Amino acid sequence: MNKKYILDVNNLDLLKRKISKAERTLLFLDYDGTLAPFKADPLSAFALPETEKILKKLEKSTNYYISLVSGRKLKELKKMINLSHSNYAGSHGLEIDMFFTKEVIYPHQNQKIDVLSKKKYQTIKERFLKSESVELEDKGFGLALHFNSEEKQSEEEKKFKALFENTAYQVLSGRKILEIRPAGWDKGKAINYISDQIKAHFNLDNVLRIYIGDDRTDEDAFKALEDGVTVYVQNEDDLNTEAEFYLEDPADTAKLLKKLAGES
Repeated sequence: MNKKYILDVNNLDLLKRKISKAERTLLFLDYDGTLAPFKADPLSAFALPETEKILKKLEKSTNYYISLVSGRKLKELKKMINLSHSNYAGSHGLEIDMFFTKEVIYPHQNQKIDVLSKKKYQTIKERFLKSESVELEDKGFGLALHFNSEEKQSEEEKKFKALFENTAYQVLSGRKILEIRPAGWDKGKAINYISDQIKAHFNLDNVLRIYIGDDRTDEDAFKALEDGVTVYVQNEDDLNTEAEFYLEDPADTAKLLKKLAGES
């Protein structure tokens, strides 16, 4: 991979210099494959113990505002990792819970879904509702289909994209997962929204944004951070990523977070 390893001394020093020049650092983190090792069963994919411990330390710092950005439903994400002074963005940012607001925010809730799009969506839902080989997760405004085979996922992905072309829904592909969700919103738009909310609430101007993620859905966030620091966590897919830097695995993510917290 033609990317820079962010834990190399020179790259780490560069990152620390950037952090020192900003009023605050907005740290955006994907969950699965980034903070937690990837698991076939999503409910067993817990963050590494040292990762949760260091995040609790970082969120108390005056230097950082932490936001978790995941494809998981908001309610499920909050059960997987418990932080009290951080922001949560579930369902790729379609539902956002910020620690300084009273209610969950649905920034894309006003999009109207036409009848034909709804019909196609319902067709897929009914088709996989009782499937034994594919686990269907109903998120309310979207569906996630978990596959036990990448070959099967790839086969269905082509059909899904053809079916939902020019509709109000988009098809997102992840690690053994396909998601059908309202078009026009992604992790990139979500982190821009969260950034604007933080800057306005705390009257900030000069912020550094860091995004760490491992999945295809994180590429939208990498593209949105042209002025920030983007870090790809490697997995078996080994993406041709837009990120500038890389880490090798979630254990590396924990190492980086420790460095940011001032631990050796």
